Amino acid sequence: MVLAACFLCGSLVGCGSQAVWQEAPAGQVVEIPTPTPTSVPTPAETPSLADAVQQVAEAMLPSEPEEAEATPTDAPALPEIDLESPMVALTFDDGPLSGSTDRILNILEQNGVVATFFIQGKQAALYPELVARAYGLGCQIGNHTYNHKDLTALNDQDALQQIESVNELVMQITGAGCSLVRPPHGKGWRDSRVLELVTYPLIMWSIDTKDWSTRNPTKTIAAVLDVVKDGDIILMHDVYTETADAAEKIIPELIARGYKLVTVSEMFSYKGLELSAGHAYRHAG
Repeated sequence: MVLAACFLCGSLVGCGSQAVWQEAPAGQVVEIPTPTPTSVPTPAETPSLADAVQQVAEAMLPSEPEEAEATPTDAPALPEIDLESPMVALTFDDGPLSGSTDRILNILEQNGVVATFFIQGKQAALYPELVARAYGLGCQIGNHTYNHKDLTALNDQDALQQIESVNELVMQITGAGCSLVRPPHGKGWRDSRVLELVTYPLIMWSIDTKDWSTRNPTKTIAAVLDVVKDGDIILMHDVYTETADAAEKIIPELIARGYKLVTVSEMFSYKGLELSAGHAYRHAG
């Protein structure tokens, strides 16, 4: 069957939407799953990564988050860098998606830098190998809900399900959960109920490239390079070919200007800043 997945950008002043059409594998379930017990395969079964992820996507959705898992650790020890150098965090929302995400990962790997990917659970279920590759390159995997639902429009139970189902999937793929959440459509970072409900830091941005709207590499490049400064969190979307085109120019140019490209958690740690649940962050500094 053919499914339409709408990838929406969360601008603080409003947002639009773009549709990305893709063909789902036969029998693929992409709706947020109904919570039922799931069995853990024995070592003798040795299921494939895709099978393990699909099992979680279709069969497991926790009803409530566990308190002990409120702030999981998903980043390795910090690599040594020059702390006097300016640094930024590139962030990519809504993926992964075959083609465009692959290209962005190639660019990051070729330049020896990392980024933060705020993924949708339904996309992770379709492309677990891309999540695994990003994590293996040292990138941070953030939580962008299971299927891009506005947290302010959901009841508490549904909002928690949207978040915790992604953490379960990412745990299956990488062995680590997500410690950061980016609320879809940029909604919820000023909502007291959401801030109290979500037991993870909410990560916003200081540079909105609006790549989802313009779909123009030249404009996306200018949106970053014309205004970038130390501590910026840069918003892009890895589901567009045009964004991958822009990344080919943005990443080497930032490096040439002396910027260190690090994950969101790394940037805050390097700067001695704490990321706490119940708070939203737009910039490190």
